[in-house]
Amino acid sequence: MLYRVRTTIKDRPGVLASLARSCGDAGINILSLQLFPTHDGVTDELVVSVGPTWSEVRVHNLVVAAGGEQVSVTRCTARSLHDAPTSYLQAATRVATGRTRLADELTRLLETDPPDVADYAGHDVIALAGDRAIARAVPFTPAERARAEALGDLVGVVAAAATRRRTPVTAVGTPNRPARTGSGSDAALPAYEDPHVRVAVPEDTPALVELHSRCSEETLYRRYQAPMTGVIHRRMARRLATPVDGAALVAEVGAELVAHAVAAPLDEETPRTWEVGVIVEDAWQRRGIGTALVRGAARLAREGGADEIVVVSQPGNDAILRTIGRAGFVARIARADNTVRITVDVRLC
Repeated sequence: MLYRVRTTIKDRPGVLASLARSCGDAGINILSLQLFPTHDGVTDELVVSVGPTWSEVRVHNLVVAAGGEQVSVTRCTARSLHDAPTSYLQAATRVATGRTRLADELTRLLETDPPDVADYAGHDVIALAGDRAIARAVPFTPAERARAEALGDLVGVVAAAATRRRTPVTAVGTPNRPARTGSGSDAALPAYEDPHVRVAVPEDTPALVELHSRCSEETLYRRYQAPMTGVIHRRMARRLATPVDGAALVAEVGAELVAHAVAAPLDEETPRTWEVGVIVEDAWQRRGIGTALVRGAARLAREGGADEIVVVSQPGNDAILRTIGRAGFVARIARADNTVRITVDVRLC
């Protein structure tokens, strides 16, 4: 029978040898060992082979007696003996080629599927893009979190490269503009060229005022997380066109702007974290414009010195999660104070 044993031990010479000696004296065969350094010690993970008379509790008590702390013992299978770097590279290949999903691979790699320990205070969680998450009763180590994030980053880079090959950033949308669904005229508008994404300039200020006037209250609320009438002052529109220490993009059709994105440092204390905000006129939503703007804003943030971008939204705003995913990004998602904070590492974008 195989057990996965995880324990934190003091980072001093001889402690691991003492644990190995105790296992050997008890007839327990250590088949593999992984070391996960932490801030206050070392977390050791052992896969051991035991006889039929050994239970989880008996193995647990032996490890504690040998000096182990925060001990967890769970049953496992022979897949726990696979070489970890090889397994992660193989997983990246399967996800990148569309044969499986990132969450499914991490479930297998981090062994979060049953059997798991039955007695726990609460599951530890790693959030993934697309409002997905994996959870395990045995807490994830910092190294495991870093591996999961690195795998997600690698898959995201491959997906982003494939997307860039398929879709030019400067031309998105549809050749025929649909009828507006927000405030304003409901009459169908004449055909224009495809929306064109470019860097905003101060002269875009009047068009940005008009863009906001055509957006519905729901669209405005999702963008600014506050009730708005659609009427913005020229001073605010000018700041949107030329943000301080940041950059802005617009999508234009003819003489009109149909979408806008801004990227700027979150605050003075975190200059390498930039916040990104995007608004797309109702009639042009779900046509790839927001995806192009998010991708372009991430590129501008990276060029401006950012390590990561943050998009803040409300719970239930699945549209922004889909936009982040379609842009080819792998995001960290955190929920607090009735908001959703989506973070993307742009250094690999």
